[in-house]
Amino acid sequence: MSARSITARRLRTLAATTVVAAVAGAVFVPATAGAAEQAGTAPLKMTLGAPSPAGPLERGGATESMTLTVTNSSDHAEDFAAWLKGSAKGPSPLLIDSVVLGVTALDAPATKSMVGQQDGQWQGLFYPASGDASSSFSVPAKATFTWKVTVGLGAHYPTNDGDFTLTAAGLRNNVATDPASGTAVFRTRPEIEPGKLNTSLTWDGVVARPGQRAGLVLTTTATGPGEFPAQVNRTVYVDGATPSGTLRNRLILEAEVGGKIVTMNQTDGGVWELPPLPKGFGAASGPQNLKLYFSLSLNTSIDKEISFPLRAAYSMGDSYEFNGAAVRMKAGPENRGTSTPAPSGTSTKAPSGSGSAEPTASASASASTTAPTAATGGSTGGGTGTTLTTAVGGGSLAHTGASSTGLYSALAGVLVALGGAAAWIGARRRRAARV
Repeated sequence: MSARSITARRLRTLAATTVVAAVAGAVFVPATAGAAEQAGTAPLKMTLGAPSPAGPLERGGATESMTLTVTNSSDHAEDFAAWLKGSAKGPSPLLIDSVVLGVTALDAPATKSMVGQQDGQWQGLFYPASGDASSSFSVPAKATFTWKVTVGLGAHYPTNDGDFTLTAAGLRNNVATDPASGTAVFRTRPEIEPGKLNTSLTWDGVVARPGQRAGLVLTTTATGPGEFPAQVNRTVYVDGATPSGTLRNRLILEAEVGGKIVTMNQTDGGVWELPPLPKGFGAASGPQNLKLYFSLSLNTSIDKEISFPLRAAYSMGDSYEFNGAAVRMKAGPENRGTSTPAPSGTSTKAPSGSGSAEPTASASASASTTAPTAATGGSTGGGTGTTLTTAVGGGSLAHTGASSTGLYSALAGVLVALGGAAAWIGARRRRAARV
């Protein structure tokens, strides 16, 4: 897969337009948050029973089962489609093989199920065996359907994650959902207190100009036990409408890798892939400080200084951003009569897809690891740097969640067949990526 394709997948735009990501044969359709559950008024009521046998789950070990029931209280048949969202308490997103799922009909039409993963969230879907993943069940008037849902931890469930939470929700707004009756929490063994992934991006206050580098430091630190089960990808992008598309393409990003200054490959205007953190990254790896340099290509036409936000986005596997750090910096026209010495090291052009290199540079600017507020600080230059730091862990993401129940809201009355796969409504308040 090309670097451009990888970047496009990680930086989907959350907007009114439909964005589709094909994963494991399914089509996942993120929707805008806010389609509220019709608790108390919806004709269908769904309940998820207690797991049995009760007890903690082990990676690659025995499974537990529970009964999922849907009852139609209306005087006419109702279409029913549901999804099962899984989340882990800890800093690592779940991959498709992190959790084992099975759904078997007890008092319902023959059923098939499938597993997908999107935005760092594990997701399951079940549907009539006579149809495909876009099909829904028809629940007769005053009738009840039941299924057995079986869950277990895959052998590669992240060792830095703890408890696993499974939440059942309807894909249509005709299903009443209640956190008390639609959520099951599975404790994991060995029991751990998960840590966090702390990230910060610090600017040295120097204005990036043609032939003049501005310095930044991207710092990543893990706390707590365990390790990330796959490499953690890092993407830097201009997070806003300014600078213009023309100027974005004139920005140059370099990184200090292995003692050398390497030009990062720009996969799109204002988007660069950085060397990833390797599989097995954890607290024992210590702080990972990557020195970055921003400048403008020579002969860039810019008549005044501009301020713009940069963001470093962290993703893993097929997940979108699950962590990140941001900072505001400045770019400006050539400062004639002055020059800034180039950093030590040899500047080389990184080959396409060179993100496999492991960063080894040390930081030249301090980086805090305290959790931030939502605001992003800005600097006016003059040598005063700025930093926005993010600490994510404990099973809760700052940008995740749609309703007061903690569920991702679902689009009302939508099941769209796309290529014979599910129109899987994963409604969440994902950050608006660069347009």
